Amino acid sequence: MTDYFDLVADGLQKPPSLAEIENGLEIATRDVANHMGEHRHQSECTKVLMDRFVYSDSDRCSDKATSLALGILKIFGRQINNSLELTSSKAIGALLELAKQMFQKTTESKASVDSCEEALTCVANSMLQRDDCRPRFSQCGGFEVIAEIIRSEKITSTIAFLCGRCLLLALVSNEDARYLVEELDMPVILARAVRMYLDCETGRNDDKQWLSEGRFSSQQVMAELLKAGMSLCVLFQRSTSGTAAENTLDDSIPEKHVAKLLELLRVSLDVACALPITSQGHLTDASKQAFSIALNFSTKRPMAVEDMWLPGAKVGNGDNAGKCDYVYRVYSLFEQLIAHVVSDDSRNADITDLVGQYQAELTPVTLVLLRLVAEHVEIRRQILRRVYPEETRTVEVEKLPEERSGISAKLVRLLRIPQGGMLPGAIGDLLLALMSQDVKQFIMAVGYGNAAGYMLARGIDIPEDVLQQVAGAGANRVPVDPVTGRAFDQAAVDRELAAMTDEEKEREAERLFVLFERLNKTGIIKVENPVRMAAQSGRFEEELSDTDDRP
Repeated sequence: MTDYFDLVADGLQKPPSLAEIENGLEIATRDVANHMGEHRHQSECTKVLMDRFVYSDSDRCSDKATSLALGILKIFGRQINNSLELTSSKAIGALLELAKQMFQKTTESKASVDSCEEALTCVANSMLQRDDCRPRFSQCGGFEVIAEIIRSEKITSTIAFLCGRCLLLALVSNEDARYLVEELDMPVILARAVRMYLDCETGRNDDKQWLSEGRFSSQQVMAELLKAGMSLCVLFQRSTSGTAAENTLDDSIPEKHVAKLLELLRVSLDVACALPITSQGHLTDASKQAFSIALNFSTKRPMAVEDMWLPGAKVGNGDNAGKCDYVYRVYSLFEQLIAHVVSDDSRNADITDLVGQYQAELTPVTLVLLRLVAEHVEIRRQILRRVYPEETRTVEVEKLPEERSGISAKLVRLLRIPQGGMLPGAIGDLLLALMSQDVKQFIMAVGYGNAAGYMLARGIDIPEDVLQQVAGAGANRVPVDPVTGRAFDQAAVDRELAAMTDEEKEREAERLFVLFERLNKTGIIKVENPVRMAAQSGRFEEELSDTDDRP
């Protein structure tokens, strides 16, 4: 048996037979490394395959032969020095047309499915290798091909994944996004495809076995399709922002296209809420992409979005609590993720590394919850009761905020992590929103020491009277220390001072002096150092021991 490329090089007088072509391609596939060394030879091999299988059908005598040829092209296409033969407009257009033809025959043979997959992989590899290939995809009608394939219910997981990957790579401009939304209804197409694989994942599509056929799981397919959906949402909203001619609503969504985008939002929320957290305590990749999409939408307007979050109820109606499935499922996921980062038995442990591992997935969830809390009064009240349960507000008031039970203490611990990326800021924003943007109440809830870094980063002014003792909410009106956030007991302080030696008092005074000087220099606070004031007023007198030899 002869290698296919040797067979072609021999220049046989008569066309090779089907058996010769298939056997030759199998040998070439097995020995493909022999054709990948010298650039000129590899380019010639690529040209042979493109001429005989892609640009024409001269050797496309069977689906198996086509699949084998495209498989070799896929391997060649991974080499950057071979990209020119596969990234031209002519090559991209022909590969897309071949993928479309093979997809239309997928019900006929497994080889036609393989051919479609290999052709789409070649296109995706070309766009990965050369950025200038990406605009050619749309110029060659790539978006239309992808839309036609994804619309079909007879689509394997590998083909669906590759369609999502091609769409993600090719979607590079605002104009592309507008065309996909306005002309091809791509948000609806993506939403229905994701829904199909979500039903497969949750066992509601057991009669569609072909969905699970392929190299990728349902969750991987959903993640890839939602990545493309995320890119589509961002670019489309950029394309409509600031356009006076468009009747836009919140977040720059043209009203006439709201229904299309809401289908994508709805399935994103369904994915986020339906897929459980992994055994390692993380969101699935599909859920991460779903939350990223949700961040692109207001939760209040247009009214159709509000109805999605709050079905059958108006904001302010106390009956909302039992009708906001999405809201409380999002909050449940939030609590579960927080529990994995800050466990009840790790109050004194360093969680910086864990925060680094979780911040990329926990931050979007926090921001979605923040938006709900900020835009809906009733949701804010309900979430506030869950973060600060009524029964613990007075019972634990004497404990530091970070040492109390429940999720509030965990949030305070996350708030004060300096290396937490965007997460501490998002947590601070959420807690401040729960306090209705009342800075004083926020400080009383978390303690100024815990809030100082966040407030400095956000440029939030400190109320003038925040360092004075203020009355905290509670049955007995227990005074609360705004610096620590816990109840202030003057009698306990007096007992503690009485038990200290003069040397201990002096060391504590020096420590406080240095601390206040440092805070003033860094700009965190701008107040007169109380230790210096005490010394200047004569209320503080330095005592020297008998052994002190200072003059």
